[in-house]
Amino acid sequence: MWKVLVIGIMLVFLLALAGTSAATTQPMGGAFETTPKDLPVMKLPDDMSGGPTTPTGNPYGVPPGQDKKPKPDDGSEANKWAVVIGISNYRAGDSLWNPANDAKEMKQALIDNYGFPENNIKLLLDRKATARAIDKAIDWLAKSEDADSSVVFFFSGHGYRAADADKWDSDDEVDGYDELIVTYDNYGLPDGWLKGKLSTLESLKITLAFGSCHSGGMFDDPDDLQGEGRVIAAACKADEYGWDYLQLRNTLWGYYFVDEGLLQGLADLNGDGVSIQEAHAYAYAGVTSVRDDSHPQISDQYFDELIP
Repeated sequence: MWKVLVIGIMLVFLLALAGTSAATTQPMGGAFETTPKDLPVMKLPDDMSGGPTTPTGNPYGVPPGQDKKPKPDDGSEANKWAVVIGISNYRAGDSLWNPANDAKEMKQALIDNYGFPENNIKLLLDRKATARAIDKAIDWLAKSEDADSSVVFFFSGHGYRAADADKWDSDDEVDGYDELIVTYDNYGLPDGWLKGKLSTLESLKITLAFGSCHSGGMFDDPDDLQGEGRVIAAACKADEYGWDYLQLRNTLWGYYFVDEGLLQGLADLNGDGVSIQEAHAYAYAGVTSVRDDSHPQISDQYFDELIP
């Protein structure tokens, strides 16, 4: 009897989402598609050393020029490192509701369910997630991790798609488009730039997760972010939107992949912890049951189920 009740409740929930009005649903896209407002995305300056902005305080954890912190050898500190980014409020407007919630819950899942020390997670939310801050956070990640580390890079926020002819980066992609994530200060970080920044990672246990429009384009070309030991999860295909639902208190993908999948553990098939692949499968079923125009994507080059 209880199973029938649970199924009934889930059906009511999914039907309610499917009938949600435009006032409580919005795409997480950019200026090249129809959106509520055009997103004034800017290209990065050639020299990021000064940064497009000067943030207050030090959101990166490691001051510039500081050597890598030696890892303790007494087993008290897990060799797990993460940069987690969520941007709901953008400086130039076109803000979203829930990406910051996705990021907060991702951090909590890493601590509670995967043994990441809190000090090993750099959480950048809203105005702290400038282009310079993200650049420095990835540098911190590369300095902290090694070949034996577990590494996570997570982003939830606006995504953007631009033609190769616009030269956001130096590569030419098969489909003729670059995909980008958008920073709080409205700089676009293209997949080619991210590839270069992440190329210094030594770990062979890497999760990259993107909750943004067009995010499947981060690995739609053979020479994108893929690499040995990497699993990349994305909210949608390269030519699709991700969606933000006001009443979920998460983006649609974030609700299934992060909240129910990784944090609550509802995607656990074997009772041994939720892998990224399991969370993706769970999110794919959930997202596509609500929308037929958004399909989460995965690139899997890890030899087994990847549990961060």
